[in-house]
Amino acid sequence: LRMTRAEVLEQIRAGVSACAALAPTVEFSAEDATRTDIGFLREAMACAIESGAKVLNVPDTVGYTMPVEYHRIVTNILEVIAGRDVIISTHCHDDLGLAVANSLSAVAAGARQIECCVNGIGERAGNASMEEVVMAIRTRKDLLGVTTRIDTRKLVATSRMVSECT
Repeated sequence: LRMTRAEVLEQIRAGVSACAALAPTVEFSAEDATRTDIGFLREAMACAIESGAKVLNVPDTVGYTMPVEYHRIVTNILEVIAGRDVIISTHCHDDLGLAVANSLSAVAAGARQIECCVNGIGERAGNASMEEVVMAIRTRKDLLGVTTRIDTRKLVATSRMVSECT
């Protein structure tokens, strides 16, 4: 971006505030969050919350992060939102085949929204596969402690339709 940290924070304030004036729910997405200095990422996320963000997205923009690292990052962001009505979201790319694993690791850490795609079809190397995430959460609700409202009986037909269209 060729911006100073102060300029980045000012852009966050301006952008999120403008959106918050127009919509009740604003999601702030910190591009390349997983390779960002954790102290500055925390500062940026706090700035976004103070400016009106209700969802904080932690993208693994280049599919670089390992599940243990992603868990640690989400745990750090949870400390920033403590006591606030804010949701942590994931957006994982599959460059190293870890998008689903990273998304589930984030859920285990406290994330409550996963950005994913049917059959994992997404930009570049793809994103977390919705059907894999959903079935892992359903199968291991004992470990993850969460559920979805997705009708799993429709996953196969949806997957086939997307496959045929692509």
